[in-house]
Order: sequence, then C-alpha cells, then structure tokens
Amino acid sequence: MTTTSNKKSLPERIDKTLNWLETSRNCWRDKTKVVKAELKKKNLAVKRARESKEEYKELMEKQERAFRDSQDMLEKKNLEILHLQEQLAQAQEKIEELKKKKLRQ
Repeated sequence: MTTTSNKKSLPERIDKTLNWLETSRNCWRDKTKVVKAELKKKNLAVKRARESKEEYKELMEKQERAFRDSQDMLEKKNLEILHLQEQLAQAQEKIEELKKKKLRQ
C-alpha cells in the first residue's frame, strides 16, 4: 500500500475501488429514483384525497344548509296553516252566530 502525507493508506488497486464506488453510486441513484417516483405517487394520492375530502365537505355543508332552509320553510308553512285554520274556525263561528241570529228573528 502507498501512503500519503496525511498518513492515510490507499488501496493498491484504486481502479477496483473506483469501479466499486461508481457501481455503488449508480445503484443508490437507481434506488433513489424509484423511491422518489413512489413518493411522488403517494404525495399525489394524498393531494387528491385531500381535494376529494374538501369537495365532499363542501357538498355536505351545502346539503345541510339546504336541509335547514327547507326545515325553516316547512316550519313557517306549518305556522301559516295553523293561523289559517284559526281564522277558518273563527269565521265558521261567526257564520254559526249569524245563522242563529237570523233564525231568532
């Protein structure tokens, strides 16, 4: 083995070491490409899931608002029906009173 001024030993066959380093680097490069592609797919899936969740949430809120509005309208209509029934009952009572007065005369 040869020594340098820093007292580090170098392998005698530097070409083998360089080949090994190059192969190792290429292997890691390929692995990182695969992992990056998988990560990109997962991130895209998460993004789409979040978008879907937000769309679903907005749809549910819209439907809940529409349901509350229809319930409010139904309640108003029921109150109006009750009021009209009371008016009808009062009008029928007046008619009965007028009939009785007419019969008495």
